[in-house]
Amino acid sequence: MIHHSYMIEDNQISKRQLGRLESLYSIGNGHIGFRGYHIDHSFVHQPSLFMNGFYETSKIIYGEDAFGFARWNQTMVPLPDIRSLHIFVNGRPVEVELNSITDYKRRLDFFTGVFSYSFHTVVESHIELTISVETLVSMKNKSIGGAKVVIESNQDVDISIIQTITYPQTEQELDDDPRKQTAQLQPLIGSDYTFYEKQGVCEGIGATFETHQSNLRVYVMSQNSYSSRLISCSSNHNPLSFPAITYNFHDTKLTFSTLFFYESTKEEGTIIGQEQLINKRNILKEYTLEQLIDEQRAHYTSFWETHDIVVGGNDEIQQALRLNMFQLHQSTGTDGKTSLSAKGLTGSGYEGHYFWDTEIYGMPFFTFSSPLTARSLISYRIKILDKARERAREMSQKGALYPWRTINGLEASAYFPAGTAQYHINADIAYSILQYIDVTKDYSILLEGASTVLFETARLYADLGFFNDDEFCIHQVTGPDEYSALVDNNTYTNAMVRHHFIGAATIYEYMKKEYKEDFLTITSSINLTDSEIEYWKKAAKQMRFPFDPTLGIHGQDERFLELERWNVQKKGEIKHPMLLHYHPLVIYRHQVIKQADTVLAMFLLSHEFPRYEIKRNFDYYRPLTTGDSSLSACVEGIVAFDCGYVDIGYEYLKTTILMDLLDLHHNTKEGLHTAAMGGSWMAIIYGIAGFRFIDGVAHFRPQLPKELDKISFTLVINGEPLKVTITNEVTTYTSNKEFPIYHRSSHLTIHGIISIATAPIIKGVIFDLDGVITSTDEYHYRAWKRLSDEHGWKFDKKLNQLLRGISREASLQVILEHNNVTLSSEEIKIATNKKNEWYKESLYELDEKDILPGIKEMLIDLEEKGIKTAVASASKNAQFILDRLNLSS
Repeated sequence: MIHHSYMIEDNQISKRQLGRLESLYSIGNGHIGFRGYHIDHSFVHQPSLFMNGFYETSKIIYGEDAFGFARWNQTMVPLPDIRSLHIFVNGRPVEVELNSITDYKRRLDFFTGVFSYSFHTVVESHIELTISVETLVSMKNKSIGGAKVVIESNQDVDISIIQTITYPQTEQELDDDPRKQTAQLQPLIGSDYTFYEKQGVCEGIGATFETHQSNLRVYVMSQNSYSSRLISCSSNHNPLSFPAITYNFHDTKLTFSTLFFYESTKEEGTIIGQEQLINKRNILKEYTLEQLIDEQRAHYTSFWETHDIVVGGNDEIQQALRLNMFQLHQSTGTDGKTSLSAKGLTGSGYEGHYFWDTEIYGMPFFTFSSPLTARSLISYRIKILDKARERAREMSQKGALYPWRTINGLEASAYFPAGTAQYHINADIAYSILQYIDVTKDYSILLEGASTVLFETARLYADLGFFNDDEFCIHQVTGPDEYSALVDNNTYTNAMVRHHFIGAATIYEYMKKEYKEDFLTITSSINLTDSEIEYWKKAAKQMRFPFDPTLGIHGQDERFLELERWNVQKKGEIKHPMLLHYHPLVIYRHQVIKQADTVLAMFLLSHEFPRYEIKRNFDYYRPLTTGDSSLSACVEGIVAFDCGYVDIGYEYLKTTILMDLLDLHHNTKEGLHTAAMGGSWMAIIYGIAGFRFIDGVAHFRPQLPKELDKISFTLVINGEPLKVTITNEVTTYTSNKEFPIYHRSSHLTIHGIISIATAPIIKGVIFDLDGVITSTDEYHYRAWKRLSDEHGWKFDKKLNQLLRGISREASLQVILEHNNVTLSSEEIKIATNKKNEWYKESLYELDEKDILPGIKEMLIDLEEKGIKTAVASASKNAQFILDRLNLSS
């Protein structure tokens, strides 16, 4: 691969690399997308073009069926290629063939969106030909694209160009990989074939194609032009083939251009009227390819002004980053009817389905760079809300449950333990909506359905969960880690649901105050009451989180920490990806993780977890994470930076950014990993820059890896650009308007340019005691348990979790309320004193083994650097505890 930062270019003509390169060189505009294959369909792997939201359905067949299972596959179907041009010179076909061409070059230009290739060949031993081909699809008029073929010869030759409609002929790879397309599809049904003529000369072709099951139609047409004098032209169509036009020329050089049109209503049973099609054709006739290219150049010049990330010190990362952002932009629907699929418009992997990837990995890029695109992605979720409501009823729940994977809004996941059970999809959507509103202040979207989405999805959780011993629990769900299925109280799910409840309640109160009439209309239409909101608040406050006080970490779920670790002696080294080598039950029995789960919660909701907990969770879960999912590396990298592990973070960052350019998962041929592409933006912004957006304020904690010289990027917040440049020495913030931010702990107001030291200047570190240096939870528990047993009160470790971080008196009150017991103030004093004495007695068991992981090493490191340390604690036993831990000095 040749390195130019705003393009990819190569001269490989290799059968083995063909599929990967077709994916990398894909072009699209969020509506239609072409893989980077040759215009005549010669020497190809998967010569497919796709339309976002255009799909076929097929019945899912189960060996053993059950109520509520998904019923229909939805598969993004490849479309007929009206751009197809075949070249003949002196009656001989000129194609891309391994043994007959030289000087092959291929390029994808990120400033024009043009995919091009060229090659040299010899015909009849003495005729030398150079063939150049360009294709693009318009970002301005998304139904339109264009292609150009230039044929240059060393002498006058007969040149024939045959334009036809070619249906993709691909070899279906039948294997057990669930990530690939599994549905067997029939070609679309063609009709209304038309030759467009002017003065007896064919100018192009038109046709309509229809699916067999989904009742969708796509309309296609072409408009052709050429530079040389036309000698003759003929059209041909018989019932066994697609229509074709043959153009004949005699010249040394020919430029032949075709403009093409693809459109569909993307709604079952609806058509585009004849008058509208005539208008579209008139637009097509008015365009030239040069106009399209000029419009594209203007579009991408504007795009890179706010979307570019400049990386100094590594050309490969710079190029890959721009490729990723370019492809993410090309693959995302902007019409409110479509979204961003797992492979975008670059391949058939995952059948073109939309997942949670869109909201968690794709949306941040758009929210902070292209808020209008982010808005359209939310509009898609609003559009399919009614189907989410229907799915909730099917699952015996209130509210709305969004499908795990879908195109048309219906659940398409046939394996419910790793599909429907991923109830966190609702909270993921809510997270993206709440972040969008926080960043853009675009409250109008709440009135267009976003508030109803928030409320109905929160209702689902209120109905799904239940209170158990005063804790809100959510059982039989699957978190992001698909190697642990159907678990209770998945930490990620519960944390995101808590965030969802709080956010939905906040929006409810905001609308009640600021949009009174709309609020009444919306809430009355769904019978939403204040009492429901209070229930959400209570559930959020009393959300259950599995926690191991000995390790000082959150359990991924209630049982994960009890599972066996993978035993290499028993089972051998893990074969990757595990889903292709082990039965799900084998995987579910072990502490193995497909992708970041608890660690993802630590990133998305980092302001809700103390940094020491984030570090301990990362340290524990990192060795267990297989990386079998392309979604994992960016999250692990971000949290590594958060923990101060810059070298580790940088390695994860490279994995994410180079995922497709270097084909690190060996499946780029199936299509690009759009979530990893979004993750590459996140890895730079959230990882290296340490960016977080909390309660309407931007926070930065930059740490530049030693391998890089600088990074520079722009964020759009509340409609205003904020430019950030980070070097090893200085971080510079630029804004034309007043912009409050935090640089580490320093509060700054940016107006113009402000520079500040990148690295922190630390004079001292103050530690909390309990939960940071050591954990005395077990000792507190034993003392409270002893007191409770003495009085005959019910008390267990679940109830003990509610006592964390509150005073002795408040803790006793929780126990008393749980047991419906009332004590006098004197009795309370006696009981708390007695508990404290027993607690202090137990502290004699403390020694150095009770120092929590990483603390001793940190203290030694701080001492070696001359940084002073202290402990801040409200506990009267603090000095005694430090003495027992041998940390007093």
